[in-house]
Amino acid sequence: MINERMGNDLKVNSKTSKFMKKKSLIRHTLTIETGNKSKKILLEEQVYSLGRHSSNAIILSDSKVSRNHGTLLQVKYKDQDEVFWIIDGDLKGNRSTNGLFVNGKRCLSHELKSGDVILFGSGAVRGKYEMVYHASSTLIKYINPNQKLTAERRKKSPLGNEEDKSTVVANEELDELTEEFFYRLKYTQDLLPHPIIEINLAGEITYINSIALNKFPEIETEKQKHPILNDLLREFKEEKIFCREVKIGQEVFTQYVHYLSKSKSIRTYIFDFQKRKQIEVELKEREERYRTVVSQISEGIFLVEAKTYKIIEANKAYCNLLGYKLEEILELTLKDVVAIDPEVFESMIERIVSKNLDCLVESIYRKKNGSLVNVEVSISLIDYQKKKVLCLAVRDITERKRGEEMLRYQATHDQLTGLANRKLFNEELNLAIANAQKNQKQVAVLFLDLDRFKTINDTLGHVTGDRLLQSFAERLSSCLRLGDLLARWGGDEFTLLLPQLNQAETAAQMSQKILATLKKPFEIYHYKLHLKTSIGIAIYPRDGADGETLLKVADVALYRTKQYGGDYYHFYNANMTSKTEALLRLENYLHYALEQEQLCLVYQPQINIKTGEITGMEALLRWEHPQEGAICPTKFIPLAEETGLIIPIGEWVLKTACKQNKAWQNAGLPPFRIAVNLSPRQFQQQNLLSMVVQALEQSELAPHFLELEITETTLIENKELARKTIDELQQMGIELAMDDFGTGYSSLGYLKQFPFHKLKIDRDFVRYLKDDPRDTAIIVAAIALGRGFNLKVVAEGVETFEQLQLLRRLQCEYIQGYLFSEPLKSQEATYFLQHQNEILSKFFSNSLQVVTS
Repeated sequence: MINERMGNDLKVNSKTSKFMKKKSLIRHTLTIETGNKSKKILLEEQVYSLGRHSSNAIILSDSKVSRNHGTLLQVKYKDQDEVFWIIDGDLKGNRSTNGLFVNGKRCLSHELKSGDVILFGSGAVRGKYEMVYHASSTLIKYINPNQKLTAERRKKSPLGNEEDKSTVVANEELDELTEEFFYRLKYTQDLLPHPIIEINLAGEITYINSIALNKFPEIETEKQKHPILNDLLREFKEEKIFCREVKIGQEVFTQYVHYLSKSKSIRTYIFDFQKRKQIEVELKEREERYRTVVSQISEGIFLVEAKTYKIIEANKAYCNLLGYKLEEILELTLKDVVAIDPEVFESMIERIVSKNLDCLVESIYRKKNGSLVNVEVSISLIDYQKKKVLCLAVRDITERKRGEEMLRYQATHDQLTGLANRKLFNEELNLAIANAQKNQKQVAVLFLDLDRFKTINDTLGHVTGDRLLQSFAERLSSCLRLGDLLARWGGDEFTLLLPQLNQAETAAQMSQKILATLKKPFEIYHYKLHLKTSIGIAIYPRDGADGETLLKVADVALYRTKQYGGDYYHFYNANMTSKTEALLRLENYLHYALEQEQLCLVYQPQINIKTGEITGMEALLRWEHPQEGAICPTKFIPLAEETGLIIPIGEWVLKTACKQNKAWQNAGLPPFRIAVNLSPRQFQQQNLLSMVVQALEQSELAPHFLELEITETTLIENKELARKTIDELQQMGIELAMDDFGTGYSSLGYLKQFPFHKLKIDRDFVRYLKDDPRDTAIIVAAIALGRGFNLKVVAEGVETFEQLQLLRRLQCEYIQGYLFSEPLKSQEATYFLQHQNEILSKFFSNSLQVVTS
């Protein structure tokens, strides 16, 4: 549109028609360079707009370039080839944001010479203008922009001398060329919605456009007294072409003034850049505010030169973190404070700079006093003062790392004895087998069980029993060789790993040593307790080729030892089938348990520690066998998981729990969520979602009254399927809880990856809360993590008033345990719900306001 209109104006103008008479032998090109890309453009049109917006004739694809950054305007001087002028902004007078730089100097307009370099957007985009002969492609040399016109040079030929090679234009010719440019600009004034005024040398107005009249209606009466014309003649005598600012009331205008020699008049163009200046002022104010905020925020922020690693700026928080004063830290480089391998550090920085990456990393920084601090660092590459600079935001994560290490230790160690737990033992066992296979050695696995411990525990209480287990672990640890590993397998069962054996007899010698050390009684409080142990031994590779098999047959050998009265040890042999037969018999019973209605659900309440209200019930599975009696869930649930019977059993549990919750609602009891455990194998089923939907539809229970508890083990096998399933369950409105938190290695990672609503702290964390301050620290860390992830936190296994008071002080919001109620059958649970106020009132000082029917 602009090009077309300008072309029409020029055709009707006789003064410019000569521009079209003869095709120039000169070709004008503009090479645009953006990053690693380069493009050469042949300039054949009279007007080119340049900028980021897609409507421009030449698009400069970079975010630092303005939407309409500049304009190329073709100008034809008398009897000369055409040249191009470049103007900052568009033809409406709007300037670019970051300015226009030609040969390193900022300018509003500039007549381009061959070889001129133009920078757009603070150098983000680079342009090079060139003029070449069409026939010979010889570079045309034009006026040297750095050379002034002296009086002597004005008298010389326009071709200049041989040594200079620069064309010098006489002052009169320069005036004519400049006049041509402004003459051409005049005939595009319909494209310039700005005031234009001409006066003669007497100061009389000879021309004024309609825009000027509308903008300055009083100028015709005030004439030279008007600010636009005031002092214009005086300033004109000093300079023929100049620019000045004029203030009228609260408005500030930019005025461009030029003398037209032919008409002996002065033409002025007036632009209103006030809004732009206001924006510039606001930007400066924002920058100052930003600097003030940055200096006060708690995170350490500093800038580092990408090439030299020199620290060039730092806020107060960063200085305080490392113990330096600002002037001291500005003398350092990043290498002085980063306490990691220099090669690793340099490789990381090079990758960030070369690929322009933003990254979040954990690192270790060295303080002024030499101590080290764990930090989390966010690194970005920015342009700052025309340099590539690294912006680093640093946060002290010492407390978080300490909490993570504590939880990681907890994930692999038994809380009561401090010994390795099952997870760590299994890892070390598999490693020992691999080494033994490589070195042609043997490995022994000893399974230990305390004889008559249950009697001591039931008679003298859990506190005495726990102290006895601790003393037993300490005494066993004193028997170990370097490299041996003792673990608490669970309850009163322990496992011992003896790696790198030359002969199996070493395992027998170790067993004898353990039995001998137990001859001395244990002094627990005011009791003297005699403790005996039964031991089963399995040898790699004789009894099994993998850890799981070795543990299984060692357990069989242990069972045989107990059959013979205990307080001894047995090596495994193939004839030891007693326990295997028992397991097969139990499996056979389990196949008929569901069909013969031997399974039932019991319910244990979850309570808000602040209000004393019941906020949920957890459904737990029980098995009453006609001959065997009550069978422990820890025995039959793993068997059901292994055989696949957990699938129909789990479906029955889910449907029964949903129906019971709906029945309680129909009876007028306060609504709450019913929590159901999902086993790992059940969770992996493709029809899990449809099974959940069916259970809800059949019971008519709303989805938000159902909570599904998932252990970390459930998530390990197939993370992608787990993520998809959990997302779909969440979209249905079902609440999700991570059960047994802290017993797995990667619980923190799973909290980040999966959208859980609730965190259930494993009962082992709570059981020993009173006696060991480390357990309190672990609970505090777990509660803090739950809050950090916006999760409800439930403490399981609350059995004493002391634990209740401690959890209340630690601000744990929800609790569950035998202190309030053992798991109840449906009728007993109904009674508990109906009378919960009176039942729970003794545990909470504040009066309960629970509405019951």
